[in-house]
Amino acid sequence: MKRLRDPHHLAGIQIPGDCHRRSRRSGRGVFIRQPTARRPWSAASLRSADSAFTLIELLVVVSIIALLMAMLLPGLKRARWQAQSVRCGASVRQLGVGMNMYQNEYGMFPAHQWILTDGSDTRIRWFNVMASYLGGFKVQSCPSVSHWEVGRNNSYGYNYKYLGSARDNELSPTCPLENFPVQLVRAPSQTIAFGDSDGTGWKKDHVNGVNDVDMYGNHGYTLDPTYIPEYSVQTFSGGDLEPYAWHAYRTYISTRHLGGSNICFADGHVGTLTPQKVYVDNRYWNGCGREDPVRDPHVDYKFQGGEWRFPDIVAK
Repeated sequence: MKRLRDPHHLAGIQIPGDCHRRSRRSGRGVFIRQPTARRPWSAASLRSADSAFTLIELLVVVSIIALLMAMLLPGLKRARWQAQSVRCGASVRQLGVGMNMYQNEYGMFPAHQWILTDGSDTRIRWFNVMASYLGGFKVQSCPSVSHWEVGRNNSYGYNYKYLGSARDNELSPTCPLENFPVQLVRAPSQTIAFGDSDGTGWKKDHVNGVNDVDMYGNHGYTLDPTYIPEYSVQTFSGGDLEPYAWHAYRTYISTRHLGGSNICFADGHVGTLTPQKVYVDNRYWNGCGREDPVRDPHVDYKFQGGEWRFPDIVAK
C-alpha cells in the first residue's frame, strides 16, 4: 500500500487514523491523509484571550498589595530602627571602654571639659579625650543622627554633674571645681556615664554649627541629672553663672531609639532607659543607686529656664 505525500505540507495537523478511499484507476485501497479544518478565529475570541483580568480583578489585586504593604512597612521601619539602636549601643559601649582606659591611667573619671588658660579659649572636652583612646571620633556619633557633627552639640552626652565637672564652684565639696576629681561611685552599675542626648531643644531640627536653645542637640555633650546638686546653683563657667548645661537651660536624654536612650553605665555595661524611668529622681545620676539626701542634697525642681519637656512626667 502506497502512502501519498501530504500535498499541503500541513505538519502537525491531526489526521483521522482510518481515513481511506479507493483509487479510480487501480481500484486498490490507498490511505490519504486528510487535513482537518481550522477553526475560524472570531473578534470575540481574540478579545477574550487578550483580556486575562477584568478591571475589577485588577483593582482587587492592587488593593491586596496595598494592604500587605501597609502591614509590612511598619515592621520593616521598626526593624531598621532596632538595627540602628544596636549599632548605637555598640558605639556607647566603646565610650565605656575609653572611660575605663582613662580611669586605669588616671584613677578618676574624665572631666567634662578643660578651658586652656593661654587666652585662646580653647576647650578640651571629654570627647576629645575619648578620641585619643579610641583612635578618633568614629564611635562618638549616634547612627540614627550620623549627620550631627561631634562637638559641643553632640548626640552623646556625659553625666558631668556627678562624674566630672571642671566648672568653677566655691561651694562644692571639690572646690574650686564643681565636681572633680571623682574617683569612685558607690553604685557604678546603676549610674549613667554616657547616653543618647537631645541637648536643650526638641522644637527645631539640628543644624551643624548653630547654637539654638530650641534645637535638637544644642549643648548635647553634657547631660543634666533629674535634680542638680544644691551647690550647682552657684556654678560658673568662663565667669558666667551656669547652673545647668547651657546657662539656665537643662539638657535631656534622647527618645530616638523607640522612645528610649542607649546608656553606658559607670561600670561599662550598656542598657536602655526611658525618660519615664530616668526623671523620677536622682537614682540613676548621683552614684548612690537611690535617693540619698545625706550624700546628695539637691534642689527640688527639675528645670529652671524654658519649659519642661515631658508633660507626662511630674516636673517637681
